Amino acid sequence: MTAKTSSPTSADQDITRVRDILLGPQMREFDQRFQMLQRDVERLQKLLEQMSEQMQEQTEAHSLHLTNQLSEQDARFSSRLQEENSRANSQFEALNERFKQENAQNVQRINQEVERFDKQLINLEAGLTKKLQGIQREVRAGDDDLRAEMRELVDNLMHSKTDRHALGQMLMEMGNQLVGGRETLNFDALLAAVPAEAE
Repeated sequence: MTAKTSSPTSADQDITRVRDILLGPQMREFDQRFQMLQRDVERLQKLLEQMSEQMQEQTEAHSLHLTNQLSEQDARFSSRLQEENSRANSQFEALNERFKQENAQNVQRINQEVERFDKQLINLEAGLTKKLQGIQREVRAGDDDLRAEMRELVDNLMHSKTDRHALGQMLMEMGNQLVGGRETLNFDALLAAVPAEAE
C-alpha cells in the first residue's frame, strides 16, 4: 500500500526533474528577460512620469510667462491709452482755451468797433445838428435881411414918386434875378433900376 502510494509522487518528482533538465535554462532565461522587461517598463514609466512632470512644469511656466506678458502688454496698453487720452484732453483744453481767448478778443474788437461807430454817429449827428442850426440861423438872418430890405424898399417907394414905368423896370429886374437862380435879391440893383425922383 505504501509502495503504491509513493510511486506516483516519485513519478511526479521525476517528471519535474526531467522538465527542469530540459526546460530549466529556457525558463531561467525567460524569467531573466521578463525581469529585464519589467525593469525597462518601470524605468520607462518613471521616465514618462518625469517627462510628464517636466511637461506640466514647462506648460505651467509657459502659461505663467504668457500671462505675465499679457499682463505687461495690457499694462503698457493701458498706460499708453491713458497717456493718449491725457494728451487728447490737454490738446482739447488748449484749443478750448484758445477759442475762448480768440472769442473774447473778437467780442472786444466788435465792442470797440461798435463804440467807435457810435461815437462817429454821435459826432456826425452833432455836426449835422450844428450845420442845420447854422443853416437855420443863416436862413433866419437872410429872411430878416430880406424883410428889412423889403421894408426899406417899401419905405423908399412910399416916399418917392415912382412912375409905373420905373416900377415895371424894378419888377422886371426882380424877375430876372429870380430866374437867374439867385437865392437873395440884390436890392441895390433894384433901387438902381428905379429912375431918380422927378424934380
